[in-house]
Amino acid sequence: MPAGSTWLNRDKPRPFVLTTAYTPGRLATLVYGSSQETEMRHGAAFIAVEPVPAGLRRNRLRSTTYFYPGTLLPVRYPLLPPHAGFLGGALDELRRMLRRALGIGQGSCLAPGADSNSRRGRVVILQPWMERDLRTSLAVLLTESRYSAEANYQIILPIYPAARSPLDGDDIRISLGEWLTVAPALEEGALLPIPAVHSVWQAHAIARETEHVMDEESLARIDRALCDYFSLPDPPPGG
Repeated sequence: MPAGSTWLNRDKPRPFVLTTAYTPGRLATLVYGSSQETEMRHGAAFIAVEPVPAGLRRNRLRSTTYFYPGTLLPVRYPLLPPHAGFLGGALDELRRMLRRALGIGQGSCLAPGADSNSRRGRVVILQPWMERDLRTSLAVLLTESRYSAEANYQIILPIYPAARSPLDGDDIRISLGEWLTVAPALEEGALLPIPAVHSVWQAHAIARETEHVMDEESLARIDRALCDYFSLPDPPPGG
């Protein structure tokens, strides 16, 4: 199942598009699509795709669709129904916008040039229901600098204690950084599973923001891993 595959919800014409090509044992990551321009007006990264109902380049969308790569949904491949079509040539544009939505190369909210209200790199405490689902109360915000200030959809990466979590091929282990003092459980370092990156609505899923911000070197490592995972161009050296 290739990246760029499209689906429609069963109950409403709200499509999704696959951003990661099928790999056994890995999560799939979908991008949310909508007929509405709401998040675009808030400055979210997006692409607009016209419907192609038939032919080799069919996407079977029902109307002009705005795909928002800042709204990511992970799902296991076996749970996906047969896809409806393909994004075709718009996949390259989607990847460019995904790179922007993830804030690749932008650094943290403390980096020079960051939006004054940016939240990128901020460590947050999750709501209890999110903690139960993810089995951790901590996450880092990765949303692009400007849109993160809107406090709408936020891209998060869960943070786990390295001492209690086995290292997988797509995981990053970080052992140094002031931000690790956010919780005693991170004394021996943190594990960040790249395939677990996804989006949440801030008011619903995030209990509070901490004063801790991930360091630039650690964010740069995450950026490079995200580029590998989503098949994006590598960030520039040092970014």
